[in-house]
Amino acid sequence: MRGSLISAPYLHYLVKNKSRIKIVNVIMTDHHHNQEENNKFTHAHRITLDQSTLNLIDITATPVPVPRKLPTKNTFEKYIQDNQYDHLTPIVFFDEHIHFAARAWFTFRYFGFKRVYVLDGGFNKWHHQHDIDKHESKVFEDLNKQDQPKDQVTSLTTNDVSVISYLKQHKDPKGDDWLLLDARDQPRYKKGSIPGSYNLPYSEYLNDDHTMKSTENLQKLYKSHQIDITKKIVNTCQTGKLSCIALLAQEILKKKELLLFDGSYEEWNHEHPHPVKH
Repeated sequence: MRGSLISAPYLHYLVKNKSRIKIVNVIMTDHHHNQEENNKFTHAHRITLDQSTLNLIDITATPVPVPRKLPTKNTFEKYIQDNQYDHLTPIVFFDEHIHFAARAWFTFRYFGFKRVYVLDGGFNKWHHQHDIDKHESKVFEDLNKQDQPKDQVTSLTTNDVSVISYLKQHKDPKGDDWLLLDARDQPRYKKGSIPGSYNLPYSEYLNDDHTMKSTENLQKLYKSHQIDITKKIVNTCQTGKLSCIALLAQEILKKKELLLFDGSYEEWNHEHPHPVKH
């Protein structure tokens, strides 16, 4: 296991041994969509009969003025109570690949959950990989005894990012310790971005099978982009979902602060409606 990522063989081991875990299929669909179609989708992505489903829409703020932001504490706590989550049972999030699960992981970490994990490569990796790695089987024996994460999970505001952006634009030495890292694909980034930000698409963190790259290759990736991992990295994307993949990678690289600009470019563009184009 690397950081909060659990491999498909490891999860097979947990399921086979009937370990005490909560497996959650993460989807993202508006409630007005056909419920029958939603049920077909979740049934097709089934790991265990007793797995749960989490719709990210249920743990996002009302979309005014920017959609897909973190919920209020009261909204989140009500969801937790209504759906029988607790802080002691390890939670494994998954989706078809990794995108929605990463956002669920960050949201739960933000609200104080420590035992939350993401299935590396998602359901597709689970479906196509059935071998159980002996080394990872040994790791599981201590899963519930492992030290809880010591990194700090933080969501920054538009005002926070405005200050950092100003420092970066004006080459102020106070901005040297910061990096605004945009995880969107290049076409979106080029249409408009936060001034002073740097583009590293989320897809570059992943292998062809949508698993996270090895620790060594993540280090090489940052080095090839001349990214200093010791800086305070503020992660952004379009709304704050895909940048959670970058945060998973940074956790693997032992970052002490996991920083997200929630609302990301849409939040920025709402406050600064004149985009910087590349």
